[in-house]
Amino acid sequence: MSEELKQKIGTVQKIFENFSNFIELSDFRSYLLFTLTSQVPTNIMAQLGLGSNKEIINLPYNPIFNIYYQKINLISAGSLIVYTKNAPITDKFILDKDDPIIKKYLNINEMSLAFRGKEKFILPKISDCSAFNVDGKLIIKVDDLFHSLESFLAITEPNLLFVIDANEESEPDLVFTFNMIPEMPSRMDQKVLKIDVFFDKEHKTRDKVYLEREENYNIKYLKDIKEVSHADLYKSAFSLIIHVKSFSKPY
Repeated sequence: MSEELKQKIGTVQKIFENFSNFIELSDFRSYLLFTLTSQVPTNIMAQLGLGSNKEIINLPYNPIFNIYYQKINLISAGSLIVYTKNAPITDKFILDKDDPIIKKYLNINEMSLAFRGKEKFILPKISDCSAFNVDGKLIIKVDDLFHSLESFLAITEPNLLFVIDANEESEPDLVFTFNMIPEMPSRMDQKVLKIDVFFDKEHKTRDKVYLEREENYNIKYLKDIKEVSHADLYKSAFSLIIHVKSFSKPY
């Protein structure tokens, strides 16, 4: 292995050294967009390739830790808990998609793309206990390291990208996705989770919420989704950018 590649893999492993199945997001809007992306494995919002086909969208709330969360099964590595610390947004159990509370977090264009019909949100109160039953250490392994974001998007075709913003401007941001292909660990007390990564030296995803990959593989970095034409939907692919706040446990 080349020294450069070994150094990059070592950097990724250092970033993930405290990772323990939890990803904290910065605010409820990020959590809501993530939920609309991950409720079904296809895409995040309807026409955009970024939307849910289900009429019921779950927003679980843990009243003990005061978090909204989503639990994603990772096959061989247990469950991933993506959460945000937030006071309850309502005392209601059911929210219509047009409820003013939802409109506080999604703009008109996002709502028109995300919803197809009579979708409703339900807000169950649940304390997930699976995190307390995890045995063995979670090992993060780099599966593919991409040298351009164009290459990353072309090969993995992600509808969602996680980004860890570097603390120093001189350091690159880390863009990554989870690779769900299971790997058998070498030890019984280990769980292995593979990721694909890209080092964003130019910080192009900073303060951005979406990526648009055009037909010619040019990339647009978007803070917001404005009106999208049918031609754009046909010729472009969109990805949601999720900026990670921390890997801290919520308790």
